[in-house]
Amino acid sequence: MIQVAKDDVLRGLKKFKRLAKQDLLASSLTSNPDFWKVQAESRRQKYTELMELVEARGVDLAFKTAAAEYAKLPLFGTQDNADPQLRGTEQALEMFFTLLGMTSEQMQVLRTSGALASESEEWQAEKAMEV
Repeated sequence: MIQVAKDDVLRGLKKFKRLAKQDLLASSLTSNPDFWKVQAESRRQKYTELMELVEARGVDLAFKTAAAEYAKLPLFGTQDNADPQLRGTEQALEMFFTLLGMTSEQMQVLRTSGALASESEEWQAEKAMEV
């Protein structure tokens, strides 16, 4: 079960969304404005979706949904020419996981195995509780 309060998660996501808006406004000043504009828009959209999910279903179910989506994303490595929309989604999900206290090692396990090693069998959406 996630130990971060719903209100704290919503506040964090709101701040992340504001940062994505600032990045969107600054994208025209970069060497690749189209890429950074799409990437920032994608992050903002994902933060909005996560906020709505946390509001409606709680932090635990939002985490489970985000983890499933994250595990399905392609692995990028160091490609500079990756799809900016996928990159934005990836970054937004990683920021969400960081907000919940997840380490980069746990994210990597989630990404490569499709499940959290220590929690994959413990998750039950029907029993997810709001904190």
